[in-house]
Amino acid sequence: MEKKNIIVTGYPKSGTTWASRLIAELAACPLQGDWGFEHIEALYEEGKYRDSPYDCYKSHYTYDTIFSKSPKKVYKIIHIIRDPRDVVISGSHYFTFTNLIERIFKKIKLPIRDTSLFSVSQKKKKEKMIQAVLHGDAKVNYWLSLSWKKHTEAFKDKEVLTIKYEDLLTSPQEECTKISVYLKLDIDISYIDKCIQKQSFEKKKKEMASTKDVHFKKLLRQGKQGYWKEEFTSKEKSAFKDYLQTNTFYN
Repeated sequence: MEKKNIIVTGYPKSGTTWASRLIAELAACPLQGDWGFEHIEALYEEGKYRDSPYDCYKSHYTYDTIFSKSPKKVYKIIHIIRDPRDVVISGSHYFTFTNLIERIFKKIKLPIRDTSLFSVSQKKKKEKMIQAVLHGDAKVNYWLSLSWKKHTEAFKDKEVLTIKYEDLLTSPQEECTKISVYLKLDIDISYIDKCIQKQSFEKKKKEMASTKDVHFKKLLRQGKQGYWKEEFTSKEKSAFKDYLQTNTFYN
């Protein structure tokens, strides 16, 4: 029987890993990894043993690109969005950043003896993430080629369910109910609550503590909202205020 493929997609560092796991839990189906990269095993895969008519996949692709990246049929798309200012802070702690000295060393193939020369300050990482989120920058990461706004607007007026990361944090039962209705799942509130508990940030953070994979640990750092308020300068806050002036979700 052909599986009903659920795609959970969003801009990088918008909570796609957490949302994918939660949605796979709600549908009692496997989280198979990255859409379009089914041949590559993902560290966050979960529930391979689950026997279900559904399969769930995580993605950072935009709406149109999703359909061209896999021969499999798409059943439903759930689009998760997060305040781009928090995306900046989360990304600054997650992505690998290089400075000019390191790029020169690598270009002319000089031996590297002192890696401290290549350190990038947290301030500089934040500045680079701001530019990537506002304008797009593939040099930071391939998935940041598009700006946050262009990525988000690609889902406008499309047949998707858009959920806010912040709403999923503060009103998980309500948002999960929306998701279950959208996916046509026959589940009740008690089951939804169990899924929320099993996939809570705190629980998953503890489970990840035993892994030796640094990249995997970085996937779940704090899971909070609004910490940009303490880390942005007045100038940076002003730049995003203008940027979000016409945005439906974060103005």
